[in-house]
Amino acid sequence: MFALSPVTVPVRAPRTPTTLASDVVVAPATQRAPMEIVKLTSRDLQWLPALTNLLIDNVHQGATLGFLAPLSRYAALDYWHGVFARLGQHHSLWIACESDGPGRLLGAVQLSLCPLANAHHRGEVQRLMVHTHERGRGVASQLMSRVECTAATQGRYLLQLETCADSQAEAVFAHLGWQRAGQIPDHCHGAEGQLQNVAIYYKRLPHLV
Repeated sequence: MFALSPVTVPVRAPRTPTTLASDVVVAPATQRAPMEIVKLTSRDLQWLPALTNLLIDNVHQGATLGFLAPLSRYAALDYWHGVFARLGQHHSLWIACESDGPGRLLGAVQLSLCPLANAHHRGEVQRLMVHTHERGRGVASQLMSRVECTAATQGRYLLQLETCADSQAEAVFAHLGWQRAGQIPDHCHGAEGQLQNVAIYYKRLPHLV
């Protein structure tokens, strides 16, 4: 997607469990394998099964990601095929995975760069997901850090995102320095079918180019 080569970023185990609302401590840090952040390309189809499981896990835990529960494997796999088809200059996919062994998938996030001629300075963070059993080890923070760094090096110094209002995710984004711009009532149906308000967040990044 970007002019940069695919980047792999080693990540140290967190020193102390954080209190992010979406992070639930599931095991001592000493029991966790090292984590790395990897940018996928359209050729990395070996991750499709794990990404499918990740999406189903998040939707079935109530995440508002554009789907209703129960989510079938067919629908989840079809979604990811669509994502891989879009990967390129204006859309990227990052994953967090264990660097030891088979490289178990921990989480994922997407970055969409606005292609409009009058908006080449901004982008949108989409569908941040962390597996239920992997929360509490800083996965979300590491994914967001990589996305923000990538956007800044591409000259995108304004990012935006949407998340369910009054959700645990809001605490995560506030902790990471994002600003709440407001909310839209009854914007979409949640995973269980109920109408939900959506909060709009933005973050200004350093001008690196």
